[in-house]
Amino acid sequence: MLSGVGLMGGAMLRDFAIVATAFGVRMEEFIKSGVIGMLSLFLGLFVSFFAGGAVAFAFGYRDPVSITTIGAGAATYIVGPVTGTALQASSEVIALSITAGLVKAITVMISTPFLAKAIGLNNPRAAMIFGGLMGTNSGVMAGLAATDPKLVPYGAMTATFYTGFGCLLGPSLVFIVVRAFFGGS
Repeated sequence: MLSGVGLMGGAMLRDFAIVATAFGVRMEEFIKSGVIGMLSLFLGLFVSFFAGGAVAFAFGYRDPVSITTIGAGAATYIVGPVTGTALQASSEVIALSITAGLVKAITVMISTPFLAKAIGLNNPRAAMIFGGLMGTNSGVMAGLAATDPKLVPYGAMTATFYTGFGCLLGPSLVFIVVRAFFGGS
């Protein structure tokens, strides 16, 4: 019954579903996020990369490929394997990057409804900034759905951009910076 999903491509269908969540966004609200929305993307990405890389270093990983891959996994469980594959990381390191991303997604998913009121997560602009800072599509969407379903498309929009930027920056700019600090070719 579901053989067509395999024919269409499971990952393609998943990515299409993620992008489709952004279709509920009103352009006026998106424009309101402005510079702070873009800043949240970069801040969220680099904090996640740094935190994941610091944890990798603390657990004994010293090579730039492993540090970058695990740091990318802390960004999202999609960015980690994309970065690891591009950098030819070992399968163990890629698995750790996926684990880091899953832990982050579950943490965001569970904690968002409890923290929403305290952090002012009650309008589209805040949801876009939140999506940019947290970045994990599944965590952001599930957390916002439990908080206020009307906010899901806004958080999903910036979380999707976050994943795309992470996939671009992880194996390129972030790796170059990590390699500059930790050596290697």
